[in-house]
Amino acid sequence: MYWYNPTTRTSERVQAPSTDEQAIQMLAGTPDSAEFIGEYLELRRSGSPIEQALVLVGHEFRLREPEYQLILR
Repeated sequence: MYWYNPTTRTSERVQAPSTDEQAIQMLAGTPDSAEFIGEYLELRRSGSPIEQALVLVGHEFRLREPEYQLILR
């Protein structure tokens, strides 16, 4: 899958995880991880597949980056 990894703040191509545990591990490890994981779990509860939920979390947090917000203004 191709996604924006909010923990490393880079776009990357990686193998999609097959379980929620693997997906959560991909989002763990930073001070903001609780927020990333919370958003991911909310998307999963609403029915999003694992890969789609990760891509959406990455997209959401990419849009919050200050340099991206400057471009949108």
